[in-house]
Amino acid sequence: MKKSRNQFRQSSTSVKRLEKMMALRERLFSLLAIRRGANRLRSFGKILLLILPVAILFYMGVQYALDKAYGLSVEHIVFKSRHGILDKEKALHLLGLQGSVNMATLDTEALHHRLESISGIRSAIIQAELPNSLLIEVEERIPIAYVAWEHGARTGDRTRFFVDPEGVLFSVHEELHSKFLGVPTWYLRPEDATELHEGMKLAPEQVRPIARIVAAANAYTPEEIPPIVEIFRPKDWKIRLILDNGAEITMEQRNIREQMDRLALILDHARATHRRLISANVIPAINPVAIFEEVDTAKNGGKTPSK
Repeated sequence: MKKSRNQFRQSSTSVKRLEKMMALRERLFSLLAIRRGANRLRSFGKILLLILPVAILFYMGVQYALDKAYGLSVEHIVFKSRHGILDKEKALHLLGLQGSVNMATLDTEALHHRLESISGIRSAIIQAELPNSLLIEVEERIPIAYVAWEHGARTGDRTRFFVDPEGVLFSVHEELHSKFLGVPTWYLRPEDATELHEGMKLAPEQVRPIARIVAAANAYTPEEIPPIVEIFRPKDWKIRLILDNGAEITMEQRNIREQMDRLALILDHARATHRRLISANVIPAINPVAIFEEVDTAKNGGKTPSK
């Protein structure tokens, strides 16, 4: 049998055992150790030559993607408002989105929280749609009246909020609610609520008649029924309105629409007879009571009330 050419060569284990018997300086600077280190460097260099181009290509790809992303700006903003209270220009101002907006640095979650932190906004959706579009959807709370304390004029408590048809109180935001600053003020009695604060919700049975009064009045033009300035509830069933022309109207919380129709007829009669309505009780379905102010030119030229 043919013997191996290197059959008398020492095994690597024996060589390492012999190397350990040498002094440290001789081990470090021996020819064998130098050759072994050179072989390892050559192996490492080959691996590095294989990995380096891949790493360079990966780095260039990431850099290109980042440069591309940071070069994208928002070019199309789609804005939708549920009730048309907030327009696109005001929404962008509230969000601080003026000028060029970069898609890569756009924090839609923070913008969403910023909109919903406004108590007059019921809900909001903000989505970035690649490559260059932004979607903004909002649902606003509809102010139907201001809410304030009835005893505020006496105590100096000027706390005032808007209230929506669901009874939720929210802050008056003049920029957002510029079209609603002329809504009536509903004065609460101490027994109606213990406190007033943003975000609280009044009982539905309290809010429902007020919402119906506002809706019924809005069905008429200001010429037909002057705007309601103040709303009082002396009793749970009784409602007192103060109109913009100073007239005082007594109603009950049932059959709001029918009572508003009677008020419109009374005011129409006052205009036809050139008289000013002072007060009216529109609760009776037949012969509601109305007091007018008219000029008695035949006697003294003064103004005298008449029914």
